[in-house]
Amino acid sequence: MEPALTQYIIDGHLHLYPRYDMARAANGLLENLGKLISPSGRANTVFMGLLAESQSCRFYQELLKLGAPCHYGPFKLVAGPDEGAITLLKHDRIQGYLIAGRQIVTAEKLEILALGRDVSVKDGLSAEDTLQAIRAQNAVPVLSWSPGKWFFGRGKRIQNLIETQSPGSFLIGDTGLRPTFWPLPRLMKMASRLSYKIIGGSDPLPIAGEECWIGTYGMTVTAPFNPEKPAESLRRLLADPTSPFKPVGRRTPPLAFFARWIKNQSGLTN
Repeated sequence: MEPALTQYIIDGHLHLYPRYDMARAANGLLENLGKLISPSGRANTVFMGLLAESQSCRFYQELLKLGAPCHYGPFKLVAGPDEGAITLLKHDRIQGYLIAGRQIVTAEKLEILALGRDVSVKDGLSAEDTLQAIRAQNAVPVLSWSPGKWFFGRGKRIQNLIETQSPGSFLIGDTGLRPTFWPLPRLMKMASRLSYKIIGGSDPLPIAGEECWIGTYGMTVTAPFNPEKPAESLRRLLADPTSPFKPVGRRTPPLAFFARWIKNQSGLTN
């Protein structure tokens, strides 16, 4: 039997930092993603948050090592049902899924995400080698936008990657951290013209209280979904060149962006 067509509502760039209140993070993901669909569509909808863990964050691996559910208030996180997936339950009813993934910093200080699996790729490789290593481990690479990192020399490197690689070799990542006054970057426009897919995610900062931004920006698409293999379903979806992702949610307003960015840069994380 073919998997049923389901509306995915996805936060495509999610961090779970140690200082976060996990109950608040889980609630924020579900509530904010829930605002992005109509009540009539809820029955055939699946919520997903795609982890992009840095080298210092190992939430997925820690859950696997624990070998037991983690409880956060009314929420419970359970590894599975397939490799790379974490099931999010509330009062023992499935609410959505977290999908394993990594964030790698390249030698050029670009951010590349490896989505759909907990890969082993070290920081400091060239962008080309990073993309190749992610694909070799059957994860989906995403060249992610970040404030100030798509200009000048790094901008030229990104343009070169877009022009010399094929659209199916990696995706482009937009984030809710891009403030509302910041238009779609030139390189994203160019990538879109060349048939690269653009996905979105909230990209919360490592600051206590940032949990409220989780799930506020992402993407939606209607596609087959197998509840026994949510991580595999997600990887197939991202790798499918015909998947028509639609951005949903809200990016950061100007005053909130500057407040968040200054607090993050100044190290005021509590």
